[in-house]
Amino acid sequence: MNMDEKNNILMEIGPYVSDIEFLKELLNNSNDIEDLKNKLKELLEIEKDIIKRTDIKIILDKLK
Repeated sequence: MNMDEKNNILMEIGPYVSDIEFLKELLNNSNDIEDLKNKLKELLEIEKDIIKRTDIKIILDKLK
């Protein structure tokens, strides 16, 4: 994923999530949008914290 794609996602989705650093970390560790979606789906299954679960759901919804 190039910097323009990452910046677009941050600008479009960032205002909706409570933990922008979490989103930045996900973007930096993802190869492309599909990889990001797969990581989010995996995290959604194991995450217990309701705030992070909500952020994950918001990010997934906005990426569609």
